[in-house]
Amino acid sequence: MLVPLEWIQQYVAVPADTKEIAHRLTMGGLEVEETLDSEIGSVLDVYITPNRGDCLSMLGVAREIAALYDLPLTPPSPPESQQGGETATRTSVQIEAPDLCPRYAARLIRGVKIGDSPEWLQQRLIAAGQRPINNLVDVTNYVMLELGQPLHAFDFDTLAENRIVVRRANEGESLTTLDGEVRELTSEMLVIADALRPVALAGVMGGAETEVTEKTTNILLESAHFNPLSVRRTARTLGMRTEASYRFERVVDPEGVRRAVDRACELLALIGQPTALSGVVDSYPAPEAPRVISLRVRRTVDLLGIPDITAEVATDCLKRLGFGVVQEQGTLHVTVPASRPDLTLEEDLIEEVGRIYGYENIPETLPIGSTTRGGDSAEGTFLNEIRRILTAVGLQEVVSHSLTPPSIFDVTPHDPRRVAVRNALSYEINGLRRTHLPGLLQVATRNATRAGQNSLALFEVGRVWQNEYIAEMHTPVELLSVAGLLTGELEEVGWQRDRKPLLADFGAVRGIVERLLEGLQVKNYTLTPLGDKSEDYPQFHPGRTALIHLSDEYSPGVVGELHPRFAPQMELRNRIYLFEIPLDALGAVALSEKRYQASSRFPVAVRDLAPRVTRETTFAEIEAAVNSANVSNLAEWRLTDVYQGTPLPEGTKSLTLSFTFRSAEGTLTEAEIGAGMETLRASLIEKAQATFVA
Repeated sequence: MLVPLEWIQQYVAVPADTKEIAHRLTMGGLEVEETLDSEIGSVLDVYITPNRGDCLSMLGVAREIAALYDLPLTPPSPPESQQGGETATRTSVQIEAPDLCPRYAARLIRGVKIGDSPEWLQQRLIAAGQRPINNLVDVTNYVMLELGQPLHAFDFDTLAENRIVVRRANEGESLTTLDGEVRELTSEMLVIADALRPVALAGVMGGAETEVTEKTTNILLESAHFNPLSVRRTARTLGMRTEASYRFERVVDPEGVRRAVDRACELLALIGQPTALSGVVDSYPAPEAPRVISLRVRRTVDLLGIPDITAEVATDCLKRLGFGVVQEQGTLHVTVPASRPDLTLEEDLIEEVGRIYGYENIPETLPIGSTTRGGDSAEGTFLNEIRRILTAVGLQEVVSHSLTPPSIFDVTPHDPRRVAVRNALSYEINGLRRTHLPGLLQVATRNATRAGQNSLALFEVGRVWQNEYIAEMHTPVELLSVAGLLTGELEEVGWQRDRKPLLADFGAVRGIVERLLEGLQVKNYTLTPLGDKSEDYPQFHPGRTALIHLSDEYSPGVVGELHPRFAPQMELRNRIYLFEIPLDALGAVALSEKRYQASSRFPVAVRDLAPRVTRETTFAEIEAAVNSANVSNLAEWRLTDVYQGTPLPEGTKSLTLSFTFRSAEGTLTEAEIGAGMETLRASLIEKAQATFVA
């Protein structure tokens, strides 16, 4: 924002040293990008952060300068209008949406003559970066720049029934704005209307039908306070950005509404226009009580590290900013002006004290304290262990954006489980991710298309969000999840370098999941085929996907192949395998403390079984049969081969299961091993209806 020094000096007797002023403002929290010297005087180019809407005016910057220099501030003091008067007999204001417009004030001026503004007024507007238009518009722009309160002037004679109605737009209504564009309105937008139609977009731009022209003789001056979110949403939806919306989005002081319209009437009279009609129509149905925050002096000293801060010093700093302060036994009760909505906590006031007192006055001291305590949280330790395990098996961690567009993992573009962002900046970031899988697929696709990398092993661990149906309504819930992606060639391990490269398959991604669960010492988990659950997971291949059941109290995880109908969208050469496990379930069944077991110094014994089962028999059924046998000294087992075809009977398959036996107490005898094999054989026959060839 351009701030002419000559304008500021109307309110505070600051020295004409722009570099010194720029330094003071920067130290006080307002960044001065540069200082300019022109024919119309020195100008400061001040960057205003979004939380400091109170400084989007000459008076706001002057207040900061006065506080930093400890100088008196002399704000403009126009004659104060009184509620009612002749104005109230000629017009009225009806607020139908007080949540979007808490306050609306209007004054009438009759017999105006539209023409050029005086040179002094034009010069100040030019110095502040504004283009002079005519005396009426220039005055409203001047007041906006001076006090930070946008104003709008209506041609009073064009208002149906000469009254104002502040309401939400009706669906299907339209408005031609001052720029000549026809705007289609929705019921979420706030409009200023007369008795028949919308005449302005509240806080954004006026309408062409009630525009002030050279023929205008009677005007209604509007000064109002609008809900910042409503203005921002309307401006963004319609693709409009104006000086007024820029200020309303950052909160305009509701207590300055009447002062601004009175100031405009004073300036119009000063440049030769008729005196405004007596009185004002000021609709303010629910004035907000002043905000009072308690500030402890001891807490201020502790946070700022300035032992010289006393109650008197803190009071002086806050009063310089226009705050009301009452002292009470080491505590200050501070009344915060409505122009400072950014101040809500005690720490906010402490920051105000610090910047006015001067950050340069904070003494340089070395930090002290014990460093024996510390360490990661239980959650952080758990997540790091997951990262360690997955990194050890060859996966690389990625961090994707938590805001994503709808993906193939949403049932519909408006999936009720997806948490949408109401005021999204773009389609690409219009909702919170419900799963990590779209982000992993996006990373894999980018690597394939831009870097030619088609062999990838990735994982991501972090938070996801989804709507859950709680108390008869969809409520966003934040969850932790770990997910992985595997595609292309697997990294070679071993001494056989000339063998054919292995491609990622279901067995590989399942092995990664099992390695993760074993590393976390999760014992009682099962993997079951999708079966009749395939409709709930349409993104996965129905025959190469399994659900990971960790606990009956939590939703299962999933591991499997991306469905072939979605794979071409990813632009990857090979099949894509994915897994995702909810960490609330994983954390509930994982052992909190690691348990170690010494390796046996006795030899192992490996034996095989070759059961024949029907082709419909799943590995999960075989796994359940082996585990239910509960054979002692069985160290591990695995499936090594599956055969179908001649000479096996039609509809059957032969499995080769390899069992490894080992005891920590001694070398196993053949009788002990044989007993274990018989138990396994019996369990397979009973549980999986297996048969064996003698």
